[in-house]
Amino acid sequence: MAEKFAEIHVWMFNKIKLLNTWGDQLIDLLPQSDRRADLKEQMEQLFTFPSGQLDEIIDHENIHQWLEKHLVQSERKFAWVITKISGKPFSQSELEKIFYQWGKEHKEYIRPVWLKPSYIYRSLTDALTEGMPCDKANQVISHDENHLTWEVIRCMHQKAWEDEQGDIHVFYALRNAWIRGMLENSGFTYSSQHPQYTIRRN
Repeated sequence: MAEKFAEIHVWMFNKIKLLNTWGDQLIDLLPQSDRRADLKEQMEQLFTFPSGQLDEIIDHENIHQWLEKHLVQSERKFAWVITKISGKPFSQSELEKIFYQWGKEHKEYIRPVWLKPSYIYRSLTDALTEGMPCDKANQVISHDENHLTWEVIRCMHQKAWEDEQGDIHVFYALRNAWIRGMLENSGFTYSSQHPQYTIRRN
């Protein structure tokens, strides 16, 4: 029996789209040159991504597999782009500044409610991929009105970065920068000591 198309599939696809967009935006930030044009062409050939309304483009007979395929592809695309441009021309610190700014822009776009840590955590999990929902890669280990700590119990990004000869530590550094940008002026502080992460009220 075909899996029923549901809101969770839209939610998951929006997360995948955000990750996929990062690769596109990074290539677009490169100076105009033959190298930029070549990388863009290579990227589009290696990592094609569908366009259109999800209910029109998804494989309704294999919804989970279709989403997972594009998740894996987007993970690899991001790793591929980062390995191609790191130091050429962007240093890691410059990339972290870019992702910090993108986190700020995402905050301005979704206008999250800064009431308690669990709300912030939900905003993060609504945006960032951590495998498919059934992977249950994140686990909240403690929380109250002033803090929330979670642990990545299974890294769902490692294989993509290994496949593209990338450094998984760079992935986590850029994601941390994005989260800090999103939490700027929120009244909460984000701290990371992989695999544990904490959001704490100031």
